[in-house]
Amino acid sequence: MKRILISFLATLALGSHVWAQAQTLDDQEVVDIEGLYKSKPTPVKKETPAEAAVASMNNDSEASSEVIEKKVVNQPINQPVNQPVNQSAKEEKVESLTDLNRLAPFREVSVIQKKYLPKTERFQLYVAPGMATNSPWFLNLGLKVNLAYHFTESFGLELSGLFLSNSEREVAKEIRDKNGLEPEKFVNTKNYVGADFFWAPIYGKISFLNDRIVPFDMYFTVGGGTSSTNSVENNVATLHGGVGQIFAMSKSMAFRWDYSWTHFSATSTKSSTGVAGAKNDYDDLILTAGFSFFFPEAKYR
Repeated sequence: MKRILISFLATLALGSHVWAQAQTLDDQEVVDIEGLYKSKPTPVKKETPAEAAVASMNNDSEASSEVIEKKVVNQPINQPVNQPVNQSAKEEKVESLTDLNRLAPFREVSVIQKKYLPKTERFQLYVAPGMATNSPWFLNLGLKVNLAYHFTESFGLELSGLFLSNSEREVAKEIRDKNGLEPEKFVNTKNYVGADFFWAPIYGKISFLNDRIVPFDMYFTVGGGTSSTNSVENNVATLHGGVGQIFAMSKSMAFRWDYSWTHFSATSTKSSTGVAGAKNDYDDLILTAGFSFFFPEAKYR
């Protein structure tokens, strides 16, 4: 009886041990199967040639529709799709630098270039020899000195000083010797001092000897002052106007020529007979050429 009970208990213990091992293997198998399932790549379905052709046609149609949609979206609302964009860009006018931010890309190209020789908020000292070009009796040579202040690139004020010498020409000696006239009694200008309004509306560049590009300004001046003459009045009120060009040599130096006109009324001095002459209008045309110096240093470039 004892042997039967011991055999039964041994069989029961062995069965429970085998069942536990089987359960452990089953759990491990489930875990392995789940991991394999999670890491298993998605199967790729093989396409037949016909299916590949259909898919390619669908992709092309989708890309075309996307491009058309982008063109329609980027097109202005009030403008047809086929109308060039530049047509609507003509309606936008650029009147100042702040208007450039309204330009759409590739619609309009604007080039902004600073001047090689800036004048804004700078002084200009002009020193040049010159001569009167309309005096028939005298050779008037002298020196012109101007000092200008430029508020902007186009506008400024300029103080002008002109100093002339007077020497008789051959024709003056002939009329004295042959006709008994006194050319020294004719009214001529000794010097002029005045102030002008400076305006430079023209800016450009020229090629020098096909080797160098020279920037230049063309300017106009108008103003007035006082002329010292050999007339009865001595000092007379004078109108002044001028035109010229400034050719930049560096950012602080330039070559400048100036052609100015002065107009005044004066009475000629008494002749040898003691009779004073009549009061007449006189004009001087003065040509000068020299160099301008700009200071202080420019704030840009």
